[in-house]
Amino acid sequence: MRQGSLDVYLHALGTVTPLNAVVVRSRVDGQLMRVAFVEGQMVKAGDLLAQIDPRPFEVQLTLATGQLARDQALLENARADVERYRTLLAQDSISRQQVDTQESLVRQYEAAVVADRAAIDSVKLQLTHARVTAPIGGRLGLRQVDPGNIVRASDANGIVVITQLTPIAVVFPIPEDALPRVMKRLRAGDRVPVDAYDRAQKEKLGSGRLLTADNQIDTATGTVSSRPNSPTPTPRCFPTSSST
Repeated sequence: MRQGSLDVYLHALGTVTPLNAVVVRSRVDGQLMRVAFVEGQMVKAGDLLAQIDPRPFEVQLTLATGQLARDQALLENARADVERYRTLLAQDSISRQQVDTQESLVRQYEAAVVADRAAIDSVKLQLTHARVTAPIGGRLGLRQVDPGNIVRASDANGIVVITQLTPIAVVFPIPEDALPRVMKRLRAGDRVPVDAYDRAQKEKLGSGRLLTADNQIDTATGTVSSRPNSPTPTPRCFPTSSST
């Protein structure tokens, strides 16, 4: 006779769900000039996906830069006038009101220069957004728009959908009677392993750990939804059972 621990398995049918799924939309309005991806392609965060026509933003940048140069010249001239006015005031040749008016004009031009620089930064940001890049890594879905069309930030369908595959999670139900034992181990910081098998329960597809459990019990089925997750990038982690 031998004593030892015995694993208890909870079996459940799970639904594979990505940890992140992003609808990639343009952050600026403009004509879609180029699509830089292939449907179904795996991408990394920061990869170029599409190019919006940058020429309208380049024109705006030129205008904003010219406005900044103009206001800076006016500011420098106003500052020089203030110094001359102060000298004349010291000589009692002009009134104090003229000096105050000129100093107010200097402050106006200083504010205009600050606004011009902010406008330049805004246009530069829009110019950067003309390059649509992947916010996360994952697999691309079907292209939602063709080159040549006008895309807008408000478009519901976006340009393409990215689905994160590594790591990936599964939502599956466990009986409410087993919930106290599972939650006790989770609260204790124990690693609750989760194994993934195919539908025939013969081939093991991957392993992970139990990440969390829902805060509500489905009264119709008497189960609570749980979410396991693979701690390391595993492209095929479809856990359907939990070891407790």
